[in-house]
Amino acid sequence: SKPLFDTGHDDDGESWAGGRLARVLNDTQVSGTVVVARWYGGQNIGPVRFAHIENCAKEAIWKWKVATSEAEKEETSKKQRVDDEARKKELVEELTQRDHSVFALRKLLAEKKAKLSGEKAAPPTPQKEVEYGTMGLDVLKRLDKARDATIAAILKQMDKVDEDLELLEGLDD
Repeated sequence: SKPLFDTGHDDDGESWAGGRLARVLNDTQVSGTVVVARWYGGQNIGPVRFAHIENCAKEAIWKWKVATSEAEKEETSKKQRVDDEARKKELVEELTQRDHSVFALRKLLAEKKAKLSGEKAAPPTPQKEVEYGTMGLDVLKRLDKARDATIAAILKQMDKVDEDLELLEGLDD
């Protein structure tokens, strides 16, 4: 059940180069394979060839890490957009329902106030449908909080009117 790793290298005539590449992989804490190809240009360059081989491997590893990081960021960004769209759709439905609730609560409050004052209830002002689908997520979140506050305020007013109605009925008795 444990992962097994086989480490090794093939110098293919370039003495000690494979060991240097294995050390680069170990130093950069990368698991995988790195291949560096070098051809003989007719002139011996001595030990500096190892620096070139190591630098080439380090650059390849660095570019791979950058590409992997960018791919992860893009995937995270896509997931966030999908989540935001789902939340936006949910908020649009909730806000539409809350608009209907606010309308019904205002109508009920107007009827109770009319009963308290002994007058005829005025018809509620018709509401215009709001197009929430074109709004951004931040705006929808603020509207959601505002609708909550509106409903709470109406319910508080209804409680006060109910108390006044109970007092009025108590006086009538």
